[in-house]
Amino acid sequence: MTAPEPRDERPLLTLRVSRDGGRTWGDRTVVHSRVRLAPLHTSVWPPCACPRCRARGD
Repeated sequence: MTAPEPRDERPLLTLRVSRDGGRTWGDRTVVHSRVRLAPLHTSVWPPCACPRCRARGD
């Protein structure tokens, strides 16, 4: 068992992504409050991933 993380070190978000319906999973990504994230370019969520939008960079 590991010691609890200090309050400011606890993750805000932990992600693992599957691109094949849950058969396999990518590496875990952890986001902490100290990480400076780029602002979203649009308020549409989730961002569109169709070929037309990918080409425009939306």
